[in-house]
Amino acid sequence: MERNTRSPVGAQQPTPPTPFRPDPTDRPNANPLSPMTGQGKLVFQITTAGGAIPLEGAEIILREFRSKSDGNGGEVVAVLYSGVDGKTEVLTLPAPARSLSLEPSRDGAPVPYALYDADVNLDNYYTQSYIRIPVFDGITSIQRASLVPLPENGYSQGLRPDSEKFYEGESPDL
Repeated sequence: MERNTRSPVGAQQPTPPTPFRPDPTDRPNANPLSPMTGQGKLVFQITTAGGAIPLEGAEIILREFRSKSDGNGGEVVAVLYSGVDGKTEVLTLPAPARSLSLEPSRDGAPVPYALYDADVNLDNYYTQSYIRIPVFDGITSIQRASLVPLPENGYSQGLRPDSEKFYEGESPDL
């Protein structure tokens, strides 16, 4: 199904397709040291104008975090679309048990969160990538994305990169 996202402002927008969700039991854990026995929730809020205007029809491709050290991950977890309010539906994701957060982290110990990456795409806007989005057991997280429109001629003219990357979390000492 092809989406027409180039219609004029205020025009009737087509209904976005149903989200794609592979079976989570078929995918490897993003972090083999952290057993994924819990569940966290994630919702995306897509806007423009510094968060003032919600954007409908933005495509969010959510992937497992790709570890640079072992190259594992990167599997597509879900493809979501923002609604008229700019929000996606709430997505339930595997996460390590919250009990892992009750003790200080040690070298080699499992971390109390799962990591995911996301690409946010919408025609006539710069693509944004969010890297290392943490998801905790029992918590609903909101990932905000404020998209920047492309110039009217469709070219960046060297003023900005064609896409932007945002690192949501580094390796914190918990």
